Amino acid sequence: MDVFTRAVAALRSAGWVHEPAPRHSRSVPDVLASLPDVQRSWASSFARLSSPDDAVWFLALDDYTDSGDAAFAWNEFETLSRDAAVSDDDEAAVAEFWRRHCPILCSVRDDYAYLAVGVDGEIVHGVEPEFEATTTVADSLVDLLEAIAHRSELLPVVETLLFPARATGSRN
Repeated sequence: MDVFTRAVAALRSAGWVHEPAPRHSRSVPDVLASLPDVQRSWASSFARLSSPDDAVWFLALDDYTDSGDAAFAWNEFETLSRDAAVSDDDEAAVAEFWRRHCPILCSVRDDYAYLAVGVDGEIVHGVEPEFEATTTVADSLVDLLEAIAHRSELLPVVETLLFPARATGSRN
């Protein structure tokens, strides 16, 4: 069983909804081109992976398209930050951050929050109102997925995003 399968199994055991990826090959959106290969493989490995309340989800390959069908765009956090920028310098800083980071998970459960992979492969967590003020949560996507698979060594912020009942001491 590979790390993708083990991570999905751990999420499913916590009630997450998983839909397998379509069997036909799909083109990789340009936004993923500068990211580590493992990110493209992960995003291609499912069509849907979302929490039981549908308030937290990993972005699948098709989510990275610019179709107007999505209720919450893959780059919504960047859009919100650009809209909130008060100067050209602020907007440039926002653009630079998002040029180097790509969301892999979105949350609208409480505060808007996300996990993103950087061009260096590091996984960061951001939350409103300052989406670009991040905390590193894993050295790589593989490290994050291994922690999810074993349901161990997750930082509390990630634990709360993925397994909120467990993070608050409740049982699933």
